[in-house]
Amino acid sequence: MTDSAPIIGRTIFHYRILEKLGGGGMGVVYKAEDTRLHRTVALKFLPEELARDHQALARFQLEAEAASALNHPNICTIHDIGEQDGQRFLAMELLEGQTLKQHIGGKPLPLEQVLELGIEIADALDAAHAKGIVHRDIKPANIFVTDRGHAKILDFGLAKLAPAGGALNLSAAPTASELEQLTRQGMAVGTLTYMSPEQVRGEELDARTDLFSFGVVLYEMATAVLPFRGETTGVIAEAILNRKPVAPVRLNPDLPAKLEEVINKALEKDKKLRFQNAADIHTDLQRLKRDSDSGRATVAAAGLKPAPKFFRWGTVTGVALVVAGLAVGGWLFFSRKAHALTDKDTIVLADFTNKTSDEVFDDTLKQALAVDLAQSPFLNILSEERVRQTLREMTRSPSERLTQDLAREVCQRAGSKAYLTGSIAALGMQYVIGLEAVNCASGDVLAREQVTATEKERVLPALGQAASKLRKEVGESLSSVQKFDVPLAQATTNSLEALRAITEGNKIYRERGDADALPFFKRAIELDPNFALAYAYVGADYINLNQRGLAAEYVKKGFELRDRVTERERFYITSIYYVTITGELEKSNQTYQLWIQDYPRDSNPHFGLGADCMILGQYEKAAAETLEALHLESNSGGLYGNLGQIYLALNRFDEARATTEEASRRKLDDSPLHMNLYGLAFLQNNVAGMKQEADWAVGKPPAEAPMHSLESDTEAYSGKLGKARELSHQAVESARRNDEKEPAALWQANAAIREALFGNGDTARQNAAAAASLAPGSRDAEAQAALAYALADDTAHAQSLADDLGKRFPPDTVVQSVWLPTIRAQIELTRKNAAQSIELLQATAPYELGMLSTSATNSCLYPVYVRAQAYLASQQGNVAAAEFQKIVDHRGLLWNCATGALAHLGLGRAYAMQAESAQGADADAARAKARAAYQDFLTLWKDADPDIRILKQAKAEYAKLQ
Repeated sequence: MTDSAPIIGRTIFHYRILEKLGGGGMGVVYKAEDTRLHRTVALKFLPEELARDHQALARFQLEAEAASALNHPNICTIHDIGEQDGQRFLAMELLEGQTLKQHIGGKPLPLEQVLELGIEIADALDAAHAKGIVHRDIKPANIFVTDRGHAKILDFGLAKLAPAGGALNLSAAPTASELEQLTRQGMAVGTLTYMSPEQVRGEELDARTDLFSFGVVLYEMATAVLPFRGETTGVIAEAILNRKPVAPVRLNPDLPAKLEEVINKALEKDKKLRFQNAADIHTDLQRLKRDSDSGRATVAAAGLKPAPKFFRWGTVTGVALVVAGLAVGGWLFFSRKAHALTDKDTIVLADFTNKTSDEVFDDTLKQALAVDLAQSPFLNILSEERVRQTLREMTRSPSERLTQDLAREVCQRAGSKAYLTGSIAALGMQYVIGLEAVNCASGDVLAREQVTATEKERVLPALGQAASKLRKEVGESLSSVQKFDVPLAQATTNSLEALRAITEGNKIYRERGDADALPFFKRAIELDPNFALAYAYVGADYINLNQRGLAAEYVKKGFELRDRVTERERFYITSIYYVTITGELEKSNQTYQLWIQDYPRDSNPHFGLGADCMILGQYEKAAAETLEALHLESNSGGLYGNLGQIYLALNRFDEARATTEEASRRKLDDSPLHMNLYGLAFLQNNVAGMKQEADWAVGKPPAEAPMHSLESDTEAYSGKLGKARELSHQAVESARRNDEKEPAALWQANAAIREALFGNGDTARQNAAAAASLAPGSRDAEAQAALAYALADDTAHAQSLADDLGKRFPPDTVVQSVWLPTIRAQIELTRKNAAQSIELLQATAPYELGMLSTSATNSCLYPVYVRAQAYLASQQGNVAAAEFQKIVDHRGLLWNCATGALAHLGLGRAYAMQAESAQGADADAARAKARAAYQDFLTLWKDADPDIRILKQAKAEYAKLQ
């Protein structure tokens, strides 16, 4: 077709020609409308001078066969092939954007774009090679970049194909010495600068030739130059065969080392040492992208800022471009069914499409399906936290509905293998439920199930049946499905309204937190009194809000109903029960271990184990478990909060700050993170930093009260007891205003212990009585009140509360091994039985550095402090000094606890005691240590309220040392 004017407006077959897009020796391309399917396509016509060439016609036919055999989102789609009036044409996908060659434009692409495009190209090559198709002309001019930033491989005109049912038998490509003559004859034979060594040598080819060419493309994307260059074909060929290219990092210093490794392996001269398949390159690039996104790869170290997922590039003069070429002969090999999933793949769960008019199905079916699929140890559903984080990275709202298109984009961005869509439609009085698992890279359907429910009440059971079938279709073993397949109605609820309430509660929880989600979870229980998971959620919310007493009845009920849930949820409910109700940490840890055995990719049991280890004072192990949990789920504010707290406890302050900064980079903003920042600011004497975190908490009910209590401890640490009392009062009142009786009792009891430590017995007893009455039955408030009574010399009340704790919490690890021995040891110390006190405290030794509670931000080391005082009382100054020094050495564990300041005074007293029993130089050394310790304490309390009893005692004792 040499003249376009006569053809514009004509209809050929069912294609109406609209305009000419481009043309040349290899073909003429027009924009056309498919009048049958009402879509716009590109028509590529074979030039008239080649239409009579049988070899050219064969190549033209081959291009259509090769490309149409591939249904992949990153390969240009061939719709049709036809002939009219002797004019041969292809109807193909119309693309808008520009070629990769044009997009590179002489400048290296940002790392994010190199990885995104590279992953898509590798996946497309993998799909082609799986069907026995080798492209043989991979280069940036044959790769198109759409306006939405996706890659499309074009021009299979040089492809070689395996014969159907036969092995690959690829004829040799032309050598470099033959190139010029072949080109003069008008034969498109490939592009020398992108050829593999075996292609240049004219050897038999296989898929690995494309991988070498792809390595050249990656090199060019990353550096904007070709790895093998020269002024003549001979020089270029010699470079391909014998010379190593310049290291990419020398041309682009910002490239991560891992990407350079991928490029170098793709460019291996010996094809046996090269990547052996495109899937391996795809995996390496995907891993590098994941590490780049999470900040763990060298990309972050190099300071590269990832580009947004959906970059838009301008088109060339606003027109659609189609790059066309001619083909050489070959055969078509039709390949196997799409790959099933593996247990390493993650899946994105899209929102259901509700085609009914009943709003009860909105969101609820997705929630039900998530519960059902979560019981599978084979499937790995991408967590809500990771989905929300991915949406943020895409500059989308984290609460945006995951339509099918958006789910696919999230799937690709997060490096998942597939996305799962669901739909429900009304058919008369029946309901049709459909599920479909789709490969998010290729668009291939991996599995599809459709079931019918005869009535509304049968929708959930029907959905469960479809999910079970789907699990087998995507690759899960029959034995696994049979073992972990609790019917959906039993695993959740028979009530769609109850499921709707818990679904809404989960949404509110993710957006606004525990307090706002509570009413929805309680509503779910009202609608279905046997909804086990709803009870567990209410209990967990109350625990997070420091209201263990209110949590108890719900956790117990959930535990009673634990046979009505999936295996994974049973682990969840059981672990909560042992941690918060019975306090049996050994049993909770056993539950976590079993959980890990059945569900090794679940972050929750590692999270729980880490938290238990914090309570037990095993911080190195806690760090290891929490890091493993973060490896599995990197977008949990709670995990970052725990890890920061652990690093503080280990006095690893730089790591604590880095952890919190990483959480901030991920836009996680949980209260524990701000508590950690406050603690870090205190430890670094950063007054402005403490104020910043305190200001953040103002007006945020779940955070305001504990922050006021934390501020009160800071004031008390420097002896400003008046200010400390005011802030404690604010903490208690803030909690009471929000009907948080147990937290109010905790802040009141904390103030009571502080008053007792400072020698204010009457005030301590008043606060202890107020705390006990605020939340009767609260384990932690009662334990702290009992210790306050004991420290304030009120042994009767202390003994009464201790006895009550012992009766109500007989198996509780912390109560029996920490609180009760400490309270009873202080009672004996008050009674002047120091030896008995020391003996009682032996039981606390394994746990004395622990947090004492899941809600604690720090540990005041009460067992250690009481033991140190007992050694002083028994005139054992050396041992007492070691105990007080233990407190001083654990600054990151204590934060601003009063025991931390008073430990300096205790050291002074212990050294003074040593000086009294020593002689000569030993006495002088001990006395010097005593003076230094007293000075440390008095420096801390230089602005203290002058009438504090213990301060007066300290000044008098220090004066005697002068």
